[in-house]
Amino acid sequence: MTKHDRTLRCQRCQRVFTRPNATGRIPRYCSDRCRSASYRSRTSTPTSPPNYDAAAVRLTRAVLNKAQAMAHRSQHPVPALPLEILQICVALRRDLEDTTAVALRQALAHGATWKEITEVIPAAESTLKSHYSVEKVNKLLRDRVQRGPARPRQAAATQDCQGQPPASSANRLLPGQAAYPLSRALSYLRRASETTVCSLAFLTNVSASYVYRITSGERTPTWEVTARFARACEAEPEDLMFLWNRAHSLEPPPARGYTEAVRTLQAALRGLRLAASQPDLPTLMRRAPVSLTSRAATALLADEPPAACYLRWPVVRDLTIALQGDPETIRPLWTHIESHTHTPGAGDHGPPAAAFG
Repeated sequence: MTKHDRTLRCQRCQRVFTRPNATGRIPRYCSDRCRSASYRSRTSTPTSPPNYDAAAVRLTRAVLNKAQAMAHRSQHPVPALPLEILQICVALRRDLEDTTAVALRQALAHGATWKEITEVIPAAESTLKSHYSVEKVNKLLRDRVQRGPARPRQAAATQDCQGQPPASSANRLLPGQAAYPLSRALSYLRRASETTVCSLAFLTNVSASYVYRITSGERTPTWEVTARFARACEAEPEDLMFLWNRAHSLEPPPARGYTEAVRTLQAALRGLRLAASQPDLPTLMRRAPVSLTSRAATALLADEPPAACYLRWPVVRDLTIALQGDPETIRPLWTHIESHTHTPGAGDHGPPAAAFG
């Protein structure tokens, strides 16, 4: 290319163009747009595309947790909470929408094209580029961190204290999580006792807002608070010990004898009944396998030690299922009873091992 050439090639877009003036500096670009684009490419700092792999992992785990919670509650519905499955569905839908946005940006970062994406999502390419731009997806993730993961929304509790607002539902537990049964049991005790939140707060020596939080699942109380809460509701703290240990991922301490092992198992079953909103005997029988009898359920849930025939594992397992509990979490307590039938302590003789089948 010489200064006398009239036909030139743009160094940016490679388009052939005609030199506008025969004199002066030889132009290198066909237009101001190409000149500006070339300048930006020379001066801008190269950046790697955003990586959404970690966000995709977090979101898919959130979706999985809610799907498992919905499956658990579908198998074990609580008549006192008729909207619970619907609430989980709403929270799950929001998580799925967020996951779709992150999965789309992740696909682009891994080499997918917009044309390929439109074959998966039935929408115009321009619509997808606008709706799932980097800026919007990044803002979505920032907003999600600030508000917390999607949780099922529930109606605000009635204010029992002047100027004391209900607790936020941002971090409520879901069915299937370890601390959920404890929060349901505390919530049932509060409703059944017909004690105001302010009275419970005074008797438990905590704030009214904290009472809201432990009954809605936003906080997991200490054992001292749990025991005081139970006494304020005229319930036995022992019935909540198993649920409290589960909420804190603690193993139940080994019983010191056969009688204590049986009492611990019965208290755990009564705790599960509280978490299920204290269903009556006919309701339990409808939920239970056909092998469970009403006499066996009554004996196991009573305060007095039951007959040995009711302490067989199939009976305990069936009652746990009727109470919407997990038999595998109850089994260690039953194992403690079985161990004391083989090695009874001094002065604490258990039934013969044949009683357990």
